[in-house]
Amino acid sequence: MDITNISIEDWIKDEEAHLKSLEERDVWEKVPLINSNPIHEFNDGTLLRFRGMIQDMHGPEYYMVVFNIINEQTNEKTVKNSKYRDIIPDCAKGEQIDMENNTHLPEERHSYAVVSVPGVNSWVTHYESVKYKLETKSDHIESTSNQNKRTYNEAMETDAPTESNLVKKPVNTETATPKPENSLSLSPEYILNHPLGDSKGTVCHMKVYKESENLKLNDVCEFVGFLSLGSVQCDEDDLEMQTHHPPTSLVPRIHVVHFKKMTHYNPLVDSELSGDVTNFVNIRKELLIVLTQLLLGDVLAAEYMICHLVSEIYLRKDYMALGQFSLNISNVPKLENFDYVKEVYKFLELLVPKSHYLPLTLENMNTLEFIPKKDYESNRLNSGILQLSQNTLLVLDETKLEEGKLDVAGVKSVKCLAQAIKNQKVSYDFNYYPLEYDCDIQFLIFSEGKSMLPSDVLLPLKPDDTCLNTFGEILEAANHFLKPELLNQIRIYLTRARLIQYEISDQVQNLVQQEFVNMRQNGNVTAQDLHGLLVLCRLICISEGKQTLDPECWKRACEMEKERKARIPK
Repeated sequence: MDITNISIEDWIKDEEAHLKSLEERDVWEKVPLINSNPIHEFNDGTLLRFRGMIQDMHGPEYYMVVFNIINEQTNEKTVKNSKYRDIIPDCAKGEQIDMENNTHLPEERHSYAVVSVPGVNSWVTHYESVKYKLETKSDHIESTSNQNKRTYNEAMETDAPTESNLVKKPVNTETATPKPENSLSLSPEYILNHPLGDSKGTVCHMKVYKESENLKLNDVCEFVGFLSLGSVQCDEDDLEMQTHHPPTSLVPRIHVVHFKKMTHYNPLVDSELSGDVTNFVNIRKELLIVLTQLLLGDVLAAEYMICHLVSEIYLRKDYMALGQFSLNISNVPKLENFDYVKEVYKFLELLVPKSHYLPLTLENMNTLEFIPKKDYESNRLNSGILQLSQNTLLVLDETKLEEGKLDVAGVKSVKCLAQAIKNQKVSYDFNYYPLEYDCDIQFLIFSEGKSMLPSDVLLPLKPDDTCLNTFGEILEAANHFLKPELLNQIRIYLTRARLIQYEISDQVQNLVQQEFVNMRQNGNVTAQDLHGLLVLCRLICISEGKQTLDPECWKRACEMEKERKARIPK
């Protein structure tokens, strides 16, 4: 049976066998992906797939798995199933639900608000669209008349960066989406509740029947389930009902049969591949060339940038997030005809699957909501900018901070950012109490002097005068250099570097301990310095495809740190 056309009734008849078939990758990917296809193309009860981040957890709800139908003429009873549905199916003429003699007990399912992953870059969306977009009748007519349409392989290659194909994700300048007076009709912006205010983002309400204990806030998952388009009647004055049961044309409901957690969001990399480090060194060299030019001839800054791009939290222990590597690049120059930080960001978003650019203007700091806040009237979690999924690159542009005064909200915003950078935790506001949630966000701060925000690594930029005077030509050269094939190689490289299983052998541990003792004897070196060195060693190793620390990487890390610290004014 073609699983893409299976009905709810047929699924339930042999659920175990169908779940087993979904384990096959080819079968899984045949299920239509909502992220790349408009919801109006599908009928009620269609098996669909959705990739998204859990933005809110609505809690449990109860439903009848089965119920009795009684024939009014013959009194004959039949049993029907209401699993994977919002509404009990209509009875045939002369039948009615037997409410009095119903011996079946209700069961529990859990409801989640799942948003399209915040900060997903346009090259990822393009790749998914080419691969998973279904051909509609109108598309077929257009394609047959267009003789010059690109082939599949051509379309898979994203063009080199230009102004025209760089879609910038707008910053949400609203403090919070206002609730309409009288709550008679909710705006789409209020209902979508996307962390980055993405008006094109998709939101689905997921009904999960099993293994819900494995899901937590901000997890990125791929869900497969049956689409439900049935409308739920809501009291027009009941804000909670309207929020939790919006029109399915805007927020579809999916009754989940299975889900998978996503270890990364790079569509070019198979989740099962972790050890393929072929050609790592060569790709790293190419990336270093590009980043060195974009960072105005500063090779050291380019080396630290590569380490930053492959960093992530690999272990949490004793309230510490091991592996965090927030980077503050200071001494950023002001160029006459270019917005330097924005130009650099345009290239960074071509390399990573998820990123967001946030200028730290006074207006943004005073008006934007950075942390999610619980709204008890609508019984939902209002999103904030820092509600981001694992491995999202957040570029903070402090060069945009002008003279002026931060108000109370602005000061709170700075504190929230500082806490997130320092501890990789965000305190969600539940009105009566804060609740901390772990995060794993790559914070990259650009500033003129040392940032007002903390960082793990402060690196004053050392621009070359020639590069300052020829930055326009550098951008053109980088555009030309980053051809589609190389771009995809770099994208794969950055993701696979994170997937490397890294460890330190006993022999190297002894070497590190001895080196640390010597460093303590020769100068003022702390345990924190050793921790920073070990993190940097790990990043250098995995960026070269190495699974264990060797003396060469240790020596390079020590030299990089020595050069970096020499740049910092005392």
